[in-house]
Amino acid sequence: MGNAYQIYSNYLFAKAGERGIPLSGTFELTARCNLDCRMCYIHKRANDRAVLARELDTKTWLALAEDCREAGMLNLLLTGGEPLLRPDFREIYTACRQMGFLVSINSNATRIDDEMVRFLAADPPSRINITLYGASADTYAALCGDGSAYARVVQAILALQAAGVLVKLNFSNTPYNRCDAEKVYAFAREHGLVVQAVSYMFPPVRACENGCFAPDRMTAAEAAYEQIRYDRFRFSEEELEKRWRDQLAGIKVTDPDGECQELPAERIRCRAGSSTFWVTWDGKMRPCGMMTEPSAEIAELGFLGAWQAIRAARQLIMVPGKCTGCEMRNACDQCAALCFAETGSFTGVPEYMCEKTRAYLALAREGLAGLEQARQKNET
Repeated sequence: MGNAYQIYSNYLFAKAGERGIPLSGTFELTARCNLDCRMCYIHKRANDRAVLARELDTKTWLALAEDCREAGMLNLLLTGGEPLLRPDFREIYTACRQMGFLVSINSNATRIDDEMVRFLAADPPSRINITLYGASADTYAALCGDGSAYARVVQAILALQAAGVLVKLNFSNTPYNRCDAEKVYAFAREHGLVVQAVSYMFPPVRACENGCFAPDRMTAAEAAYEQIRYDRFRFSEEELEKRWRDQLAGIKVTDPDGECQELPAERIRCRAGSSTFWVTWDGKMRPCGMMTEPSAEIAELGFLGAWQAIRAARQLIMVPGKCTGCEMRNACDQCAALCFAETGSFTGVPEYMCEKTRAYLALAREGLAGLEQARQKNET
């Protein structure tokens, strides 16, 4: 069933890309958040008046949603910041659901109380993606600046699940919470929840928008180790062995958790700006949420004008030549947004990712050797 769904989804996005249809969009309702996570790519204080004055209002978001529907959009992600900080969140959510969109939500879950659970359960989103930053109050205090948030988040997750709302967990590996990774995976397994973990943290170009470059992240080797640990959690031994052998042989391996379908091209290779788009809290359209350019002002161009501008701009984005010919390319998570964030140029080579991929393949090689030794031991 899952494989059939993925095939059908890929087909829809491919057709949408061919025809210039914005099949999937993200509304970044706010840049504000009530947590203070060290690695956040976009974060303003919850009561930031300057941001509040520039956020698109309810009427503008809903008018934009209508334009999106007319253009053919089907999937809509409501995100932030923390989108539930907006007092009009329910109004925006309900209106978008009534327009027929398949709406999903990104949230830190700290503001999901019993009343919000009842609201979402009455008209459930396609999915609510909740970031679980750790497995203890201490970790939440170290990473997010609020130790009390941990208990509220766990309570919200279990309440939503009990109410029949589909929950997916996200886990961002950082120097401050990597010690909790196994516990987070165990929590997901115990409660039958899907968890998607990432070990690569973007430099905070979105948070700064002015060239700030001080990523609070693990070393490349540590990030590779956490990727291996996540793979060991989500794949069986047989699946893992095949993935590692294929990756070491230079064969492209699909990530079942990946949401950025790669397209066969030497230019930008994902769906961003082809069949998907992102609208920032202050009304800029971009190919994806991790990019600062290309960027189009919707207030000036209108939705379709901005979409056409973004589609045209994405065609000019090339993959770094060194990456195209690299023997590690099929095991690497390099993308246009990553290259720009790391180097300030779409054609710059992201050395951090090169180091991470090299370390990952070395660990995969060691993992295969370990599996082979265990097999021989069992046979004797």
